[in-house]
Order: sequence, then structure tokens, then C-alpha cells
Amino acid sequence: LVAYQILHRVARVKPGDKALLIGSSGGVGTAFLQLGKLAGLRMYGLASPGKHKVLAEYGATPIDYHTQDFVQVLRQAEPAGLDFVFNGMGEETFERSLAVLRRGGVLVHYGGPQSFGYFLLLLVKLAFYHLLPNGKAIKGYGTHLLGVDLFKPDWQALFQLLEERQIQPIITARFPILEAAKANDLLASGQVVGNVVLLAPEFLPGQP
Repeated sequence: LVAYQILHRVARVKPGDKALLIGSSGGVGTAFLQLGKLAGLRMYGLASPGKHKVLAEYGATPIDYHTQDFVQVLRQAEPAGLDFVFNGMGEETFERSLAVLRRGGVLVHYGGPQSFGYFLLLLVKLAFYHLLPNGKAIKGYGTHLLGVDLFKPDWQALFQLLEERQIQPIITARFPILEAAKANDLLASGQVVGNVVLLAPEFLPGQP
């Protein structure tokens, strides 16, 4: 839902738009890859080398954020600049994200700050960047901002795509809900591509 609403409600993307995905290999990131491909986007994604294969499967150009400067890479690949940057990580990449946008481009930041202090810092940064006369914009996204009235049609659209097999959420691992701590350890390891699912007892293998 996050990826769908950002693409179609906030950014209102169109075929041929160029976008950078920051946090491209997680649950929301891989949703961006699938929905972005359906929307006809030209995508670039930041990911460690072991996850590049997944990005390439959905037509995205992977960038190794460990060894490559994504600003330098994108300025060479797209000298006119990108239309969008979708950032699900931290606000520390704001300046560099703005640097790869064309004039009129938009950075969409989603995901909650880690603390109230980070939230206040984020507000200050957003206010500061909006004052810069560079013709670029930063938009924040939260499911609460668009209102619950849009949930029903957007979920219906997503379930229709799922039924038609146009999207297929990537699930790396499934854990019984009582092993949530192990699932969290796996997420924290940085090895996950896509989603980790917690299962209620009635959905475990071998249960009637």
C-alpha cells in the first residue's frame, strides 16, 4: 500500500519517469520494484551486491552504496537528472538525493523517524529545504496523510494485481509468531530481500 500510494497518489508517476529507490531490497522497496516496473518507470536502486540480482529482475539498475557514490553514478547515467527519489531510509541522504533530481523533481520521504528528537530534526530539515530556491520539492508520506477513504480502492487495486499475478510479494522467511525475536534478528542482519512473515499457529505447516 505504501509503494502504491506513493507512486500513484503522491508522485503520480507516468511511463518513462526516472526514479531512485533508497532502500530498494526490503519489503516496501521490492514492492516499489514490482509496481514501478508495471508503471513503466526507469529505476535505479541502492543495494548491497548480494541483492543486485533481484533489482535486475525487475529492470532496475543496481548501485552498490558500499563502494559507489550514487550521486556520481547517476549524474553520469542521467545528466538531465531524475524525476523522483523515493527514500525509505533516513533523512541523512536528503542533500545527496536532491543533487540527483532535475529541476522540478521530487524527493518523497516515507517511514517514521526513530525517535521524537529525530522527528523534530526531520521537520527542521524539511522546512529548510523548502526554502531553497532550487526548483526541487520534498514531500513526506504517511498512510494517515492521505486519509482512510483511499484505503479501500487502493487495496482493491492491489488485490486485483495479485489475483492477475502481476505482482507477487517476495517472502524470504516465515516464522511462528512466538519466534518473532528470531525474525527480528534476521531482519537486523541485513540479509533479507523482501519480507519476513510471522504466522499464527493455525497457519503453520502440518496444522489442521
